[in-house]
Parts: sequence; C-alpha cells; structure tokens
Amino acid sequence: MQTKIFTNLKKAVFLLLLMTSISLNAQTANISSNTRSFKYEQKVDSLLSQINTLLMINNDLLEHLEINSSLKDRYKLYQTENIYTFLQLDTKTGMIEQVQWSLDSDNEGSVLINGDDLTIGYGYGLGSFELYPTKNMYQFILIDKTSGRKWHIQWGMESRKRWIRKIN
Repeated sequence: MQTKIFTNLKKAVFLLLLMTSISLNAQTANISSNTRSFKYEQKVDSLLSQINTLLMINNDLLEHLEINSSLKDRYKLYQTENIYTFLQLDTKTGMIEQVQWSLDSDNEGSVLINGDDLTIGYGYGLGSFELYPTKNMYQFILIDKTSGRKWHIQWGMESRKRWIRKIN
C-alpha cells in the first residue's frame, strides 16, 4: 500500500513539476511575446510617423506645384487685326479684356468684354478656354476645351459693340 501511495505521490509531484514548468514557460513566452509586441508597436509607430512626415512634405510640394502651374500660362494675349488692340483671355475662367496700347499713354487701357467666371458649375481650371478668330476682325469664338461649350465674342471701341453671347 505504501508503494501505491509512494507511486501516486511521485505522480502528483511529477504532475506538479510538469504544471509548474508549463506555467513558467507560458509566463516566459508571454513576457517574451509582450516584449516583441511592444518593440513591434514601437517600430510601427515610428514608421507611421515617418510616413506622415513624408505625406506632409509631399502635400506641401504638390500645393506649391499647383500654385506655380496655375500662375503660368493663365493669361494669353490674342492679336486682332487692329494693331493697337489685343484680347486678354483668362484661360482658367474665360474672362476676356480688350487691351488697347498706344505710344500715347493717355490712349492705353483695358475694358472687360466678359467679366463672368464661366467655370461656375464646371470648374475645370487652367487652360480650359481658348479664343479663335473669325473672318470678321471684331469677332472671335471662345471655346471651353473641356466641355465643348462655345461663345460668340465681339470687341469694339464703343461699349455697346463689346459683348459675349453663348452659342447653343
């Protein structure tokens, strides 16, 4: 009977040692796992911070490029058959001014033919508009190259002779 108790005691001690060993290994693995997880989270946070910094720099550069490109080639001058008269087109909005130049500064200046922003509701931006002369020296066709919309433009020395009309 003592041998049976001794055998059972040995089994209990063995099981106790086995359980303790398993428990210690689990705790060590858990601590190791937590350490690895913490280091991993630190690396991810660092990487995300670097990506965020790069995105901010990239957005600043894109904004700068957009500003630069929106300023370049925005306005174009078109010759008329009158050597003293040009039409200035805002290629972004479709606004047109008649520009008069002269050797006499009292005869120089500009007047609006179209003061309306034609991009409202469309908003395509820089380079959307282009002017084309017709056979009549006072008249041009304005086209929105992104939507195909067209306007008939007339310039003139008198205000009643300057106008814009949409072509349907």
